[in-house]
Amino acid sequence: MNQKTINSTHIGAASVMLIFLVLGLVSFAALTAVNSRADYILSRKMLDRSEAYYSACHEANAFIAETVSHIQRANEVASSEDAFYSLIGEKEFSRSFYISDLQTLDVTIRANYPLYSGDTLYTITSYRVVTHDEKIELDESLPVMK
Repeated sequence: MNQKTINSTHIGAASVMLIFLVLGLVSFAALTAVNSRADYILSRKMLDRSEAYYSACHEANAFIAETVSHIQRANEVASSEDAFYSLIGEKEFSRSFYISDLQTLDVTIRANYPLYSGDTLYTITSYRVVTHDEKIELDESLPVMK
């Protein structure tokens, strides 16, 4: 009559621990996959933005080189300041280069008549990325339940 009772809870505890361990590993794997996909999409957007920006920079540099050569030719031919400005047509040259629907690269070059031999023929007065706020539509609503 002295029988010992055997508790079988030890076998079930190992199974429950194994199930929780597998669930934890699967959930961390899913979170890692989602995070990796989000990082890939963000990296792709940054790559596209960088390519668009540097493409606009190359176009702007070509514009600057073309404008500077035009100013140099006018300086070689002109005998006075009035003749110099009449040959180049205007004192400032401005142009915008497309980056995205919301941004442009704006470049402005001002021609300078050189009074002395060491003076510069031009000054780059603006070389900046401009964001066009009028095209941005902001959602300022707050979805609060009442």
